[in-house]
Amino acid sequence: MGVCISRGNDELYQPREYKEDSEIPFAPDGNAPLICGCVEKVKGTSGRFRGLKCVRKTIITPSGVDSSSQDVKKRKLIQEAKILHYARHHHVIRLIHTYFEKGNEEEIKFAVIMDRADGNLHEYLKPGKTPSKRWFGCLIGVIHHIHTLGIRHRDIKPSNILIKDQQVLLADFGISQMGLGKTMPTTNLQRNSQRTREYCAPEVDEGRTRGRSADIFSLGAVFLEMLVAHTYPDGYTELSEVLKTSSSQTSSYAKNILEIHEWIHENLHPVDWQATILSSCQRMLHPDRSQRPVAEELDSIWSSFSVSGECMACNCESVAAMTEDNKLVEACTRGSKDDVERLLKAGADPNTISAIHHAAARGSTAIVQALLDDGTNVDVPNPVGQTALHCAARNGHEDVIKLLLKNGANVNAKDENEQTALHGAAGQGCESIIRVLLEGNADVDTEDLDGDTAFHFAARRDHSNVLDLLERHIKELV
Repeated sequence: MGVCISRGNDELYQPREYKEDSEIPFAPDGNAPLICGCVEKVKGTSGRFRGLKCVRKTIITPSGVDSSSQDVKKRKLIQEAKILHYARHHHVIRLIHTYFEKGNEEEIKFAVIMDRADGNLHEYLKPGKTPSKRWFGCLIGVIHHIHTLGIRHRDIKPSNILIKDQQVLLADFGISQMGLGKTMPTTNLQRNSQRTREYCAPEVDEGRTRGRSADIFSLGAVFLEMLVAHTYPDGYTELSEVLKTSSSQTSSYAKNILEIHEWIHENLHPVDWQATILSSCQRMLHPDRSQRPVAEELDSIWSSFSVSGECMACNCESVAAMTEDNKLVEACTRGSKDDVERLLKAGADPNTISAIHHAAARGSTAIVQALLDDGTNVDVPNPVGQTALHCAARNGHEDVIKLLLKNGANVNAKDENEQTALHGAAGQGCESIIRVLLEGNADVDTEDLDGDTAFHFAARRDHSNVLDLLERHIKELV
């Protein structure tokens, strides 16, 4: 990969490439800069970074046998920074710089430079410190924000929630994925091996896909610990023991979920705002992911709740006012055609990341048409390469798919997992949509990064009607 100079805010995640150590504008800060593993304190030493106190996360991976595999690995390494960039929010850690460091030919060294925090939430769960009740609303707000953008964090835990100036900051999107709509059925243990078992949802512990509902489960586990630390400090040790009651003796909410609910019922009887949080926790920690609340619902509950006349929703001021582009995404998420048209007239960019994707995901044909009429690129990708066609296919919106194809959408467009709209429709068993895609010349033989075709996606969920349809289509082509 050649040198890519970041010229503006929208290109922060695009990495530079430094050939010599002397070119790197950061150096370890202090006598003991190492924070943990691959993360260390650094200080800016030159140019626009001079004097900045930051942290550097360095990832070293084998380079691969050829240039093609190296490019794939580099793309995956950039993904964390890309998602962190698109998740911009006053409760998300700030991305400052990214770069590749020229090393030996056998490894790739990638660094992500981020703002430095004072500590993390885990430290506030210990005796002697108390998490602020404001942080519940702030965390609900930021999770709602990233889920609105289609981003799943996938590793929510206390150590990934940083504290700076008494504000919470969501960090480490290392295994994040963006996905608008329903997730694909996967049971790939190798792909899902990177997870924090203590806080992961039951379906993730079993090796299945990490959807937004898995984020909600993990946040519920964090909220329970925050509530106990805030209101029942003596119960924290008890809860820790309950988390280890399974035969494995390793802390796990997933493996001990029934015992945890029983412990809550027997030991926690809060009042006031704590009762609202506990009720939400119990729903967030439901073993069945379909029964968990979504972030939007939690945000609505918390926004309508007040203590002594003070609203408990996050009222932290953002670094920058909400832009017209941000408002456009929100309007598309809500399905408000009038607001979308008003914002477009006011100058909002029709190609704003995730705008048409949200409209397609919720089946808002009129909004998709309005965006296309205003110049939206029908194949504009989100940060993981999904087009509006992917989003509509995974959510079963046939009319939107027909509209997109009529406007020239690439039926075989691939996301970063090399999946097409046909993969998504097959995984969801959408027979009528598959017919539309096949009529639009969708390629049934396209393989994703795991070597899976639409057949594999349909087979995993026993969609026999889809399998029959795909087989008939292949015979007709012969």
